[in-house]
Amino acid sequence: MRKLILATLLGSSLTLLGAAEAPKPNILVIVSDDHGWADLALQGVDQDIRTPHLDQLAKDGIRFTRGYVSAPQCMPSRCGLITGRYQQRFGVEDNNKGPLPLEEKTLAELLQPAGYLSGFVGKSHFDITGNKKDKKQKGEKFEVLMDHLPPHQGFAEYFRGEMKRYYASHRLDGKPFPDAPRLVIDDRFRVQVQTEAALSFLDRRAAAPGEPWLLYLAWYAPHVPLESPEPWFSQTPANLPLERRQALAMIAAMDEGLGQIRAKLKAMGADKNTLIFFVGDNGAPLGKAWDGSLNLPMKGEKGMLSEGGIRTPFIGTWPGHWPAGTVYDQPVISLDFAATALAAAGLPPDPALDGVNLTPFVTGKDSAAPHRELFWRWMSQAAVLAMPYKLLLVGDQPPALFDVTAPEGESADRNLASQKPELVARLKKSLETWAAELKPPGLPASSGGKDRYHENLFSEHGLLPGGGKKAAADQDSSGGGSSE
Repeated sequence: MRKLILATLLGSSLTLLGAAEAPKPNILVIVSDDHGWADLALQGVDQDIRTPHLDQLAKDGIRFTRGYVSAPQCMPSRCGLITGRYQQRFGVEDNNKGPLPLEEKTLAELLQPAGYLSGFVGKSHFDITGNKKDKKQKGEKFEVLMDHLPPHQGFAEYFRGEMKRYYASHRLDGKPFPDAPRLVIDDRFRVQVQTEAALSFLDRRAAAPGEPWLLYLAWYAPHVPLESPEPWFSQTPANLPLERRQALAMIAAMDEGLGQIRAKLKAMGADKNTLIFFVGDNGAPLGKAWDGSLNLPMKGEKGMLSEGGIRTPFIGTWPGHWPAGTVYDQPVISLDFAATALAAAGLPPDPALDGVNLTPFVTGKDSAAPHRELFWRWMSQAAVLAMPYKLLLVGDQPPALFDVTAPEGESADRNLASQKPELVARLKKSLETWAAELKPPGLPASSGGKDRYHENLFSEHGLLPGGGKKAAADQDSSGGGSSE
């Protein structure tokens, strides 16, 4: 009996020791910009899109077919992702409500107790005011707040910038700037520069192995201004509109960059111990500012809480921990990245986070849905998703209820609100309860016409009465569609 007890205790101790010695995974979060759901070849929507490395990433892990972001616009979506919290909790409702408050913990700061060194590359949108007129830095589209740059948000190394101007801690050859942040001007195609910066970060990690790391890589593509980068542009079909060809070329550049990064991870011996997420920050715009990307088969676009505005390419890969070649159909959200990363790093759950650890769900240990409900509030819109139904509130319009699993689920002629008034009342109550915790609290009041453009998009895309004439044309690859 004593031998049995001793053996049991010894086995338990060895198990605990093995768990303690298991290396913490590196974490790579990649965000594309205004990248519609259709523009991942594995989605099977458009034959012109070519994304072999993104497809392989999904084959090596999980393609989330109902992957959502927390807003249909850049700043709030990214602030939600990097904190793991609904961004309205700290007042970042839209692009004009920045910057990300410094008291909010980013994923980099959340991982610091586990010894992670964090790097930041590409577009930020966490450190701007949204004020286009008061530009402290000449040449910047928005005012960049120097005390909100990545080093003030937990990132030890950074190459922050969108087009040609970057605030950097290191040169691309890896040498540190003694007077960082240093403003670096690079006139080359932005995706190539940002990929090089990511590879430079990985080179430094290879030179000093052993310390777990987080890399947040935010490619500024295929967001406008569109470019025609070579050699990718010449490889696109010549019969397509210029905007579509440019988008395909820019997406191909990101895809090739992913291939280079994964090759680097393999050369470092880190490919088996890196958790990778890839997500688009919101759907593609389809008007005069069309970036050439497509949201099909969903309706709507950037600036809308329809599926086309908040459902994007969404992939996760963690070799040896997550099953390969899996298609996961339950709704998940970019808020889940932080909770999943913390659990992977061996840290306790953070009750302040709104996301959940996805690992038990994607591995089948938990057969339930990760989320009973998902919520959105953006400008004069609000929505709640409780599969298969989505309640949508837009301006002064009556509530709309859609079955998002049905073909053409979001359309005015499939509005189920009048048929299911009790469900509408229950979901609206749930949405009100959630919204009461936000800053400011409550559901959006009438915009008084201030958000008329985005409200009109719902009728123009055929989701609400009064339009739909060009809903199909908006995403036809022969042109752009509605005005921006």
